[in-house]
Amino acid sequence: MVGDVDGEDFARARDGDAAARALGEVDILCSSHRSKRNGRMPLPTAGADGKPLVLLTQPLFPDFAAALEGRYRLVLAADADAATAGEVRVLLVPGLKVVTAELIGRLPALELVVATSVGVDHVDLDACRRRGIAVTNAGAAFSVDSADYAVGLLVAVLRRVAAAEAYLRRGRWATDGKYPLATKVSLTCQIFHTTSLQNSGLLHQKEMALAPPTQEAAASGYHQDGACKPLVLLADPLIPEFEPELSARYRLLPVVRADAATVAWARALLTVDLPAVTADLIDALPALELVVASSAGLDHIDLAACRRRGIRVTNAGGAYSADAADYAVGLVVAALRGVPAADAYVRRGGWVANGEYPLANKVSGKRVGIVGLGRIGSLVARRLAAFGCPVAYHSRSPKPSSPYKFFPTVRALAADSDVLVLSCALTEETRHMVNREVMEALGKDGVLVNVGRGGLVDEPELVRCLREGVIGGAGLDVYDKEPDVPTELFAMENVVLSDHRAVITPESIGGALDIVSGNLEAFFAGKALLSPVTL
Repeated sequence: MVGDVDGEDFARARDGDAAARALGEVDILCSSHRSKRNGRMPLPTAGADGKPLVLLTQPLFPDFAAALEGRYRLVLAADADAATAGEVRVLLVPGLKVVTAELIGRLPALELVVATSVGVDHVDLDACRRRGIAVTNAGAAFSVDSADYAVGLLVAVLRRVAAAEAYLRRGRWATDGKYPLATKVSLTCQIFHTTSLQNSGLLHQKEMALAPPTQEAAASGYHQDGACKPLVLLADPLIPEFEPELSARYRLLPVVRADAATVAWARALLTVDLPAVTADLIDALPALELVVASSAGLDHIDLAACRRRGIRVTNAGGAYSADAADYAVGLVVAALRGVPAADAYVRRGGWVANGEYPLANKVSGKRVGIVGLGRIGSLVARRLAAFGCPVAYHSRSPKPSSPYKFFPTVRALAADSDVLVLSCALTEETRHMVNREVMEALGKDGVLVNVGRGGLVDEPELVRCLREGVIGGAGLDVYDKEPDVPTELFAMENVVLSDHRAVITPESIGGALDIVSGNLEAFFAGKALLSPVTL
């Protein structure tokens, strides 16, 4: 008999109480296993000091020892005399020490084996089964970390990370050029999994059909204390920074796991990253009244479908504006001054071997054109004006309060700019607004910086224009089909690349959480939303 920690031990596992996960109160830890002798949970035999006796296969980890020594009489198996062995009812296995049939046979009163690991292949389960001895593991405590590490290993193998690093460390970058490109992760993964492993073989099942052990409890929508929490459907998984606060106040349920009854009365949908919120998804939620986005942009949401249904939409743009503007300025400086290329040159020994890296362009005095003078664009303008850069802009209409020159078209703005910064939203009207004509107007010394959305730029034309010298360089934080970046860009020293991180800092995540939480609170209280979007 093998059982996982369940009930309130899941909560303790999430809270990091490793010792409680491993042993805890035995009657809670093994709530699904009852002693055949009396129908109750096996409790460790108490010693003279009143503490229950627990036998250890090996010394405890320091964290475990600190938590358990005050509650149990812990005795190493190697130190136990015959009398002690005869009264042991619980065996704790802190590592992967083999628990053999011989050891089990020397413990005639044994009723429970507690493993602190996920796997229990080091425990003779047949011997336990014959004796009716219950076995538990701590799998739930390790699942997330194991999954994270598995993904890390997958990326490392497919992208040949270790081999590439060793290549660089041996100095071969300077002598032989860059390490060959490795396999792309996002285009090579087909996901298969097994839900059961039996003598008859592997049984495969779609993930959508899987239910977590606590789904029945989650479906009730009640706290442990009985208080009902408002239901919020999730379009995608929560980021760790959001989970504690939101899960304490709302019943959060992934939309892919919601049954028909739940879907029928869900009023709020939360989108954390950039999953597509399509018209089909919206139509499948007949009671939906609110879509809460934790992003600034909303191009992943079918706003027309929301408009038709009268569904309100909020975003968290205000949380990201300053960080995005700072990063845009950083990309301008990095692209004009060739910062990453110079850094790589120094790292590969080029300075010692060949002298200083070639001079790059001055930032101060460059004419800057900003496409989209909203919150982010306005902050970019103020920052670059402080560099002594003349600033102009293009928006849907002139801003009467703006001190900067307005251009009615993107092409006209590009023709009067040395640097073109994109900070506007992606819509059908703005998609591919920066095409070859605009880049030709920007000119052979011009630099394009994009912190808006990748779809604002005709990406294949951008690659060609960079390769042909139509423009001088680019600083790109966003791409048309993220996370797929055109591989041609990797070999270009006049391009600065980053992975859509302009808006992300610990502070901006905290600000976004405040806005998301505030919008949900206002909605369920019938109050005005904090950041409603005009549809």
